[in-house]
Amino acid sequence: MPKREPAARPTAGEPPSGVVRMRLDAKGRWVSAEPKPETTETVESAERPPTPDDPRPAAFRQIPPFGGAV
Repeated sequence: MPKREPAARPTAGEPPSGVVRMRLDAKGRWVSAEPKPETTETVESAERPPTPDDPRPAAFRQIPPFGGAV
């Protein structure tokens, strides 16, 4: 599933304003003169569910093992 990431610009999806400031970088390519927004790296994870004592899948937990009960 694709991860939702915030847009790079607050006006994403809209056409750029009438004037777009550009400059040449060290390699001779045109780049935007607008500063990039500050980003912070975050890691989000859900709590892991507790591991059951019986490692078998749920569909097989109600089936007794072969050989009879001891």
